[in-house]
Amino acid sequence: MKKKVFGLTLIFAIISSWFAPLQGHAITLGEYEQKLAEYKKEAQENKDSLNLTQQQINSANNQIKQLEAERSQLIEEVKKLNAEIEDYNNKIKDKLEESKQIIEYLQLSSGENVYLEYVFKAESTSDLIYRSAVVKELVDYNNRAIDEMKQIIEDNKDRQVEIEKRKVAISNNEELLTDKLVSLGEEKNVLDLAGIKVEEQIKTYEDMVAQYKKLGCKSSDVIGVDCAVNGDAGIFRRPTKTGYITQEAYVSYDWKGNVSYIHRAVDIGSRNSSSEKIYPVANGRIVFKGYDSNGALIVAIEHYVASQNTWYTSMYAHLSSFAPNISLGDYVTSDQYIGYMGDSGYSFGVHLHLEIFPCRMILGDPNCSSLGNFIEYGKKLMRNGYEGPRKLIYFPNGLYNSWNSR
Repeated sequence: MKKKVFGLTLIFAIISSWFAPLQGHAITLGEYEQKLAEYKKEAQENKDSLNLTQQQINSANNQIKQLEAERSQLIEEVKKLNAEIEDYNNKIKDKLEESKQIIEYLQLSSGENVYLEYVFKAESTSDLIYRSAVVKELVDYNNRAIDEMKQIIEDNKDRQVEIEKRKVAISNNEELLTDKLVSLGEEKNVLDLAGIKVEEQIKTYEDMVAQYKKLGCKSSDVIGVDCAVNGDAGIFRRPTKTGYITQEAYVSYDWKGNVSYIHRAVDIGSRNSSSEKIYPVANGRIVFKGYDSNGALIVAIEHYVASQNTWYTSMYAHLSSFAPNISLGDYVTSDQYIGYMGDSGYSFGVHLHLEIFPCRMILGDPNCSSLGNFIEYGKKLMRNGYEGPRKLIYFPNGLYNSWNSR
């Protein structure tokens, strides 16, 4: 049970940090290296727990096989005991009949007491004793044989009772082992899932550390200050060369005036469909490249606006594929395409889901340090009247009014 709790806790921790911070405010490369080391440690611990669980599963399966083999042996033994009981019952009948015939022959023959005649024809006292003993010995022998066979029958019946008790115990043990296997199977599934998530995080942090090292960062360097310094975001532009808005960022309310739904993004369609290239809305650094929990391909880019001393994060969702040679940590310009429009994940048709909020999806930002925080912060801003991407980018007014340039 302890391992299962560990596995579930691990999964919840990983899911909650699915969009884990990928670059930090006043964060050193060494801190990311430490984070990578922690994930590798978790991966090893999970692997050890998984191996132990598999050993327990194998042990339980072997015990069940042994119990099944023992049950089969007991069933065969019962068959053998029943056959012996039947055989000895028949032998007892034969011995009883044999004793009866001896007595009848010696005592009653042609109406004369042959037994007495046989005894009293003895020529001496010793002969008399001998003849009497012979008759008694024959009868006693049969009686002893009958008693021995009756005892064997009773012993066999006692053994059958013991066997039935053992069969009940085997069934109970099998039931306990089967329940244990179910529990271990669930635990193994939890650990398998946890292992997958941890390996994904390891890959993310390995890529990130490698990219920052490629940019010349050392373990003690503060990212964005001592190395990997972002340039200014520049002008914010539309993310596609051709397109149109299919859905605005908006807040809807129920009849009581309570917020019922918030759409945090503008959705953009294009007549080019999945061949439409997606560009960054401004210069910046890639802070996420991967899948969300619904399977949508996503790129997230952070942008620094020097004139405002403000950071923004733009998120591009439902891509059909990434552009080649873009990696986590890369600095990209607004002229460098990052992928193609698509409908990956939870999507209704090919389009781009574009979100932009004034925060950073990083460890040091209290508002957007994870995807969950980014979403909640975006909702909060929308409830307070934030315009969404239109605040920074000019789009034609209304829906389905197209543009042909960025």
